[in-house]
Amino acid sequence: MPFYLADYHVHTRFSFDSEETIGAIRKMAAARGLTEVCITDHFSVNPEDKSYGLYPYRKAYEEYLRDSAGEGPAVRFGLEIGEGQYRRAVLEDFLAQADYDFIIGSVHNIGDITIRQTIRERGVDYAFDAYYDEVLGLAEEGDYDVLGHLDLINRYAWDEQGIYRLDAYTHQIDAVLKAVIRRGRGIEVNTSSLYKNCRQFMPNPWIVARFRELGGQIVTLGSDAHSAGRVGDGLAEAAALLKSCGFEAAAAFEKRRPRLWALEKFDSER
Repeated sequence: MPFYLADYHVHTRFSFDSEETIGAIRKMAAARGLTEVCITDHFSVNPEDKSYGLYPYRKAYEEYLRDSAGEGPAVRFGLEIGEGQYRRAVLEDFLAQADYDFIIGSVHNIGDITIRQTIRERGVDYAFDAYYDEVLGLAEEGDYDVLGHLDLINRYAWDEQGIYRLDAYTHQIDAVLKAVIRRGRGIEVNTSSLYKNCRQFMPNPWIVARFRELGGQIVTLGSDAHSAGRVGDGLAEAAALLKSCGFEAAAAFEKRRPRLWALEKFDSER
């Protein structure tokens, strides 16, 4: 396998919360020595979600075709679907007419409100329990290739109250990981919280190691960049984390089929 470093979680101006272009992202990926980058703009079928109705598939696909041509890092066309365990018939109809290399399945909301708002209104105990229930539902029933930022709630709980919990939820996390493995899917290591208040990978390194221990094989790395300046941030550290957990390779995707790239060049000491 060739030497690779691939960023599989990047947003563009076709996400509600980004103004970046694919061309600028590809240029930065080249400057940072990345071999491959995957565009994963937000999509939701929940009318209460901030991204609902704002994703223009045709425009996004046309820009992807134009800006992924020629010399430079490979660009894949992906999507980050929020709460894909719900309104599955609507989602299936959309995906049947689209052409994606890769799909991240994420939980950003609990019911119809955000994780952060749930913490503020219902408290962290309720929010943690409800969040992992939602993630398990997605793991068991959603259409995804990897689960995105699996313990995202820790980032918000830390921001809101300085609370970071793991031990109390290992049983729920195990159930999520087993469902992912049973379905032949994967997880991502998201580096965005390395630069937030909690300064931690998502998911926690314990979860990554546990995924490997349970037999998980498919892991992507993603910066969750919403601007070109953050493309590739923390990926070398994430690759080293995977290696320290016993993984020999990380995953990239094409037409929703995984292929592996070797981690042999990355130091297992972070």
